[in-house]
Amino acid sequence: EVNGTFNGWCGACAPMSDDDGDGVWELVIALEAGSYEYKFANDNWAGQETLAPGSSCTLTSGEFTNRVLTVTGEQALDAVCWGSCTTCDNPQGPFNVTFIVDMSQVTDVFTTPEVNGSFNGWCGGCAPMSDANGDNIWELTIPLAADTFDYKFAYDTWAGQETLTPGSACTYTIDSFTNRRIIVTGAAALDTVCWASCAACIVNVEEIANANRVTIYPNPATDFLQIEFAKAINKQANITIMDASGRMVVSQKITIAKRYTVDTANMTEGMYFIHLTTDDINYNQSFMVKN
Repeated sequence: EVNGTFNGWCGACAPMSDDDGDGVWELVIALEAGSYEYKFANDNWAGQETLAPGSSCTLTSGEFTNRVLTVTGEQALDAVCWGSCTTCDNPQGPFNVTFIVDMSQVTDVFTTPEVNGSFNGWCGGCAPMSDANGDNIWELTIPLAADTFDYKFAYDTWAGQETLTPGSACTYTIDSFTNRRIIVTGAAALDTVCWASCAACIVNVEEIANANRVTIYPNPATDFLQIEFAKAINKQANITIMDASGRMVVSQKITIAKRYTVDTANMTEGMYFIHLTTDDINYNQSFMVKN
């Protein structure tokens, strides 16, 4: 049966029929132009479908989630699966969807990021995320029905929220609100995105340069030369040292954490050139040895 605002949710007053016995039931109802809420039930409310709040075909008012329909003329609605906004040809879920946001570039003080969306009534703190390994990349898995949903990241029960760019690849704008949009068709772990962005966080060129900065000391050296990085890199490195005549006096392949010491005690006094390479560092520098 079809129950709705157009018939006072009357129960058995609007029975449907299945003339060809294919399990697809139909009913034609004459309605004035306007907007209506409705849902499918059976046997005078003996059973009724349960619809997901925030899904594309529904409207939630208080504790009630119903289908919504705007009538502008004669129409045959698409066949939908009981309790769903889509056909029964597609798996209905719920499917586990993992949301992941990188908060490393957020400068405001926050405690806990959250996922707010049409699937949870934009509820604020009801969907807190977690950061198990402390890398400032926060995650939350939510079971969702197969459908289209809008959402965004916020923190501390709407104390702060991301501002998204209208027209960007991951967003949808309606009524001046720009949110992220997801079409759920199966279980998924979404790509890690930077707060307020559709892409991963980008480390700027200056930060990369600083992270890869190499220092050698003392210069002049006597007994040793210290090679030190601005931060621990834990990488394979090739080190060669040549004297002023071009003769190679050191050639080593090592693993560098943050610093490495080269023995210069037995080197002849004079000018030397050091060349150090890793997968993303190419460093050249001269230094003196004084006995």
